[in-house]
Amino acid sequence: MICLYMKLSLIIPTYNEKENIRILILKLEEEFNLNKIDGEIIVVDDNSPDGTGIILDDLKMKYVFLRVIHREGKLGLSSAVVAGFNLAKGDILGVMDADLSHSPEKVNEMYQEIIKGADFVVGSRYIKGGKIEGWNIYRKLLSLGATLFARVYTSVKDPMSGFFMFKKDLLLNKEINPKGFKILLELLIKLEYKQIVEIPIVFINRTVGKSKAGTREIIYYLENLIKYLPYKKEVIGEFLKFILVGLVGTFVNIIILYSFTEYYNVYYLYSALLSFVVAVTVNFILNKIWTFNEKIGYKIFQKYIKFFSVSLFALSVNIFFLILLTEVFGLYYIYSQILAIGMSLVINFIGNKIWTFCK
Repeated sequence: MICLYMKLSLIIPTYNEKENIRILILKLEEEFNLNKIDGEIIVVDDNSPDGTGIILDDLKMKYVFLRVIHREGKLGLSSAVVAGFNLAKGDILGVMDADLSHSPEKVNEMYQEIIKGADFVVGSRYIKGGKIEGWNIYRKLLSLGATLFARVYTSVKDPMSGFFMFKKDLLLNKEINPKGFKILLELLIKLEYKQIVEIPIVFINRTVGKSKAGTREIIYYLENLIKYLPYKKEVIGEFLKFILVGLVGTFVNIIILYSFTEYYNVYYLYSALLSFVVAVTVNFILNKIWTFNEKIGYKIFQKYIKFFSVSLFALSVNIFFLILLTEVFGLYYIYSQILAIGMSLVINFIGNKIWTFCK
């Protein structure tokens, strides 16, 4: 269904963005005028000590579409976005960063997708045409890891994006209260939408100002992931089944290793290799038909290769952390192995859920 008129409320949280906010508001004004978008901009400032709030009050006198919320202190990006939602008058709610990392020119493209009938539009860095510019390897790996964990809950390719739009009525009777920076994942989990669209964006790392990402945000993110589990009870069930299958595979591995080494005099490393292959095969079959409810014959060879590849990667993670925790941090090797197994188990499950057995 195509709707010809929908008002847009674009929420922009700020904290110490005095170098960027004037430029951004000007660019958004041009975008609104060029594409005849009926919209408002709501900037939520967390009492920025650099004077961002003063600049916003000055801009508000010039731009009638600009509304400003001043908060008492640094209360967090996600709560700032929620504050903007509560004040918004538009039929469509949008969110973007203030640091010019999100292109204002993409606003109309996202807006038009909603007009054409989409319920939710996400600016994605991880689909064809999307990319990240200016990040170091650490930031990219951190983002990729967070995205992979989030993909357990959603099929959206970039659930960690900070640039998105959706229909306001999806929020009706929904409680949104995430911690930290990443509010999109909570919206994707809690809102009941039918059609979602991802469009490619080029994320450009800020050229001025300082990133707000830090260790605390990582902790908040992990807390959120645990908090979301009740909304995806099937994930808990799949994970428990995956663990049980893993125990069966471990038993098969040990039996074959012992039998071929002790009774058939096969060199123990050859026995270990054989037992690993058989155990992985048993795990694959059980997970396919029981954990993830797939027909045994459906793409069996392609999926087996994927499952085997994930298993090898998980094994390498196990060995890496075993050595790291024992040799570098001096942990007793049994404790190291327990922790390493836990890490590799989670990676194994996530890898197979979002790659091997993705719906």
